[in-house]
Amino acid sequence: MKLIYAIVNSDDTKSVATALSKAGFAATKIASTGGFLSSGNTTFLMCTEDDKVNAIISVIAEKSRRRKKFIPAVTTYGVG
Repeated sequence: MKLIYAIVNSDDTKSVATALSKAGFAATKIASTGGFLSSGNTTFLMCTEDDKVNAIISVIAEKSRRRKKFIPAVTTYGVG
């Protein structure tokens, strides 16, 4: 048995949860917040047999997408 932790952007939560359910996988969802970008996430927890791990990862990868976010540099004018 394996325990899978998958942290998914909040925008992808519904599609990932639906796809996992349709594929026959049960998951526990926990709302979470990222520390660096302080963005909303969902943490999925799944326990499965060893031979089904790749199938779960494939479902999550298919329904999630990468994102780029611009983070302006913090400047300190007049401090010194």
